[in-house]
Amino acid sequence: METNGDIPNHVFERYKIELKDEKYPNIIRTRNITKKGIDTLIEKNNLIWFKSVFLNEIEFLEGIVQYGKQKVYIYFKQLENDTTYKIFILTSDLNSIELLLIGLNKFFTIDKI
Repeated sequence: METNGDIPNHVFERYKIELKDEKYPNIIRTRNITKKGIDTLIEKNNLIWFKSVFLNEIEFLEGIVQYGKQKVYIYFKQLENDTTYKIFILTSDLNSIELLLIGLNKFFTIDKI
């Protein structure tokens, strides 16, 4: 799978096609997030693609969540041998993510980027 830094190219292609946005999105990297944070994002939003393994339950390794009805994608990837995730927010409208960042704050880990 070809990548553009930490984010696979298919994430950008999907963003452009599905959200009908010709602009290359802004990318915001946040601190790492807990599994509970990922589960909450998936529960409250639209999970549009994922890669997972099944042990006793589905464990997401990486995926894309569309935040609400906005032109905002959240790409997440599980850290190796861990239950925390890197997340990247892709958007062309920075004003649309303020509430998202406030909501995610309680799920951030103490790790730095």
